Amino acid sequence: MAIIRRLFPYICAVVLLALVPRIHAAANDNFVILISVDGAPAYHLRNEELLLPNMRELIRNGVWSEGSQTVFPSMTLPSHTTLITGVSPRVHRTLGNRVKNRKTGEVINVDRLPRAESIQTTTLFDAAKRNGISIATFRWPQTKGDPSVDFNILLGAPTEEERKEPAWVFLQQQGFPIDMYATWEKDIALRGAKDVLLAEAAAHLIRKNPHRLTAFRVVAQDSVQHAFGTGHYMSKAAVTSTDAAIGVLRKAVRDAGIEDRTTFIVAADHGFTSVTHSINIHPLVKQHGLQDRIKLYESGGWITYVELQPSFDAKRDGAALNAFFAAAQALEGIERVVKPEGFHGLGLPRYEEDEHILGQYMIISDIDTHFRRDLDGSGSTARELMKEPYHGHGYLPTHPLMRPWLVLSGYGIAKGKKIGHVRNHDVAPTIANLLGFQMKDVEGRVIEEALQAPPQ
Repeated sequence: MAIIRRLFPYICAVVLLALVPRIHAAANDNFVILISVDGAPAYHLRNEELLLPNMRELIRNGVWSEGSQTVFPSMTLPSHTTLITGVSPRVHRTLGNRVKNRKTGEVINVDRLPRAESIQTTTLFDAAKRNGISIATFRWPQTKGDPSVDFNILLGAPTEEERKEPAWVFLQQQGFPIDMYATWEKDIALRGAKDVLLAEAAAHLIRKNPHRLTAFRVVAQDSVQHAFGTGHYMSKAAVTSTDAAIGVLRKAVRDAGIEDRTTFIVAADHGFTSVTHSINIHPLVKQHGLQDRIKLYESGGWITYVELQPSFDAKRDGAALNAFFAAAQALEGIERVVKPEGFHGLGLPRYEEDEHILGQYMIISDIDTHFRRDLDGSGSTARELMKEPYHGHGYLPTHPLMRPWLVLSGYGIAKGKKIGHVRNHDVAPTIANLLGFQMKDVEGRVIEEALQAPPQ
């Protein structure tokens, strides 16, 4: 026993060390290129008909996840923010692409806000900068005025002030046709070419002055799939142009002589689906005598918020409210009713915690059904076929169709390995690990099973 007592502190130290994620032995000159493909469902990688030579090669030489889990709602900005923070919208407070302040009525385009106002927690970029790591971003959301980013090309046509930023000046001085980036934005048929053009801009920087962390976003695939659906030939072409943009970055890394020190992480924000039916629950409000007691707000197609009005009295109206929810739940096309205590489980703040949450309750439809508006409550609650399908995303992140792809390949990554489901929350801590530091206070984890085993 005496020996055990003397050894006890050392035993504890060994146990605690085993519980700490292994920090990758970064060489201080290794590089990570994070590519986010807007609207890249995991099922695309299982479709052998799609022409994806670069992605296939990255998979052969790296790690391929069966699918990542995004956030709720599965929209571009909330998910991208989770990719670089490792936390849910409840924490980083990017709750949608556009949000409405229920108190002021103001509708905000979140990507137009300065970084300091749009993300309420530490990002991968912040943590990397504190560790002396240089950062370049290309069309990465919510980086406007981000002091942690050294070289930044924002989304959309630049303002006159943005044209004076170092990134634009550098590319113009190098004779790169960066102005075409804004010109081609106006034509959906050129979106894929625009992605490749921006990849060439990033490649130009990589060859001249590679930053240790580069974050690059591809957008054409999302735009075209919204317009035509994932099965259309235009959408398939957009997926292939995405792969071409990735190929441009891979070639730049080879040209710069840093291929053996570079990790590619090709992630995505959400999956994609097509919706063919709609449902109307407004008549139920009148049927249960709650016309002036509750208000419904449709949000993103699959979500209806239910807000209790000042006239609502829990003792008087509580039974009618419960009956309203039971009637809604019984309708074909309704997935679930979410009560206040269920918001945190979906990664969202509650009504009283954030003025951009529009109701104390949520009703969520199934993935094949959108809510339709009928404010006077005179229509039918029957599920109906839509005149035109909706192609998009925003549904529950646990649904297979909403799972985005995730591929890791290159420096520090295992080779020829397929892993199970992970989460977008895991991307930031994994990148930090590869660059030799830790992300603190995150919900995600280092994807240890993707890392190359240390030499024996």
